[in-house]
Amino acid sequence: MAADRYELCIIGAGIAGALLAVTAARQGRKVLLVEAGNRFPLEGRRQLLRRYDTLGGLYVPWQHPGRDRYVDSSGQSIGYPYELERYRAKGVGGSTLHWGGRAQRLMPSDFRTASTYGLGTDWPLSYDELEPYYCAAEWEIGVSGSPHTLQAPRSRDFPMPGFPFSPDERMWLPIAQKMDIELYSAPFAINSMPYAGRTSCKAYSACNICPSGARYCADIHVAEAEKTGNCVLLTETVARRIDLNASGTVTRIHATTLDGRDLEVQADRYVIAAHGVESARLLLLSKCGNHSDQVGRNFMEHPFIKAAGYVPTRQFYPDVVGFERLESMSFYEGKDRQKRGAFKLEFEFSYDPLRDMEFDHLWGDALARHDQKLFGHWLGINVETEMQGNADSRVTLDSKAKDMFGDPVPHLRIAFCDTDIRTQRRALQVATELLQAAGAQDIRPIGPNGLSFPAHHMGTCRMSKDPDAGVVDRDCRVHGTSNLYVVGSSVYPTGGGCNPTLTIAALSLRLADHLLQSNAS
Repeated sequence: MAADRYELCIIGAGIAGALLAVTAARQGRKVLLVEAGNRFPLEGRRQLLRRYDTLGGLYVPWQHPGRDRYVDSSGQSIGYPYELERYRAKGVGGSTLHWGGRAQRLMPSDFRTASTYGLGTDWPLSYDELEPYYCAAEWEIGVSGSPHTLQAPRSRDFPMPGFPFSPDERMWLPIAQKMDIELYSAPFAINSMPYAGRTSCKAYSACNICPSGARYCADIHVAEAEKTGNCVLLTETVARRIDLNASGTVTRIHATTLDGRDLEVQADRYVIAAHGVESARLLLLSKCGNHSDQVGRNFMEHPFIKAAGYVPTRQFYPDVVGFERLESMSFYEGKDRQKRGAFKLEFEFSYDPLRDMEFDHLWGDALARHDQKLFGHWLGINVETEMQGNADSRVTLDSKAKDMFGDPVPHLRIAFCDTDIRTQRRALQVATELLQAAGAQDIRPIGPNGLSFPAHHMGTCRMSKDPDAGVVDRDCRVHGTSNLYVVGSSVYPTGGGCNPTLTIAALSLRLADHLLQSNAS
């Protein structure tokens, strides 16, 4: 099977690889999709609920200890370990197997932060160039959304109406009005009505696994690509090396299955569509695209700053639907943006006593009393903050640690710059002021310094006009090569303060257009 030659070989069957594969397969192109994980069909996901790790938010079947080893030294730079396995998912569908479903566009300013605010670096493409692909992505995966004045400009409506505010969420409206803050219902790739053969949301309140199928998962498009007869999927197959000749043309990719079979894959064009850690690692293992020592650098996340408080005068009903919709981008821009990054507010009412057990070391009767007091009286604000790309925050290879194949594992180091620290402090200040205005008591950060990470891996294969300043060009082609591309959040020059998945989808559809049009010519 792998001895055949394909027009397009894609590494990774997450949302980027799935949309690229289905677009090419629909046009009759011969595609090979190589995925390190396995299939997790919808009909079996109810059983996965029994294996849910409430502390980590991860489902055990995603993990493979021999395949997924890594080393982290982020604690030395930020005082807080980066737990890659806490949310990383390898499987057909990638992280959309268990994502929250928020499907937001970056703002126009995110594409030109250096020109606008003197921070970061400008993208070599503009928001206007990507906007048609944002629309196409929203309609392809199915996004429910409501227009609001602070959103990025759009040329087409959402395919489905947004979800209404809950009674709990509406309590924020008069408070926000007094503080001149605009609230809106966030867009989600969750059906608010039947769409694309999928049911509307059934409010099972088990959103990370969504047993109804109302939330989009990229395995839908992988299955469609296979049904065309033009796409072959290899599961539990790990891409390990890229062969590149002297003229900059990839000649083959070497892969190994989890049961030990070695494969060679040949294609006309190759696309690495893994997440930010594994995409960089494959290039580093192959000594490819790293002529200016940029592969793996500028590793960015979206540091979440979370504060919460106790409201004795109100009774809330947490997790009635399973996902909170209320957001605000009123602080995304602002007069102080030359000194800090962007951030977005997310309002929540859920309370997890097990997190207090973990962070505050509560147990037994003390935990029970704590739970009885807080449940239904908990008011929280998550602030999704922008992190600046910097050369010291990076993914490298660890020569002392090997995976099951004997290859060096990825070594992660997240490092904050002064702008990041200012962003996080300002975010905590805003969250605290809002909670105070809502009458919350005992307001405090949740977790170490209020910091957590949502597993948004960005920037390690940065897009750049100058080959010496990044890894790929504006069309996602690896600098110095003729037929190798990288797509996903790893190519982001900046990360903004919005969830990355919709931009990943838009970039994938844009790359599909580029590959299919240039091949046709």
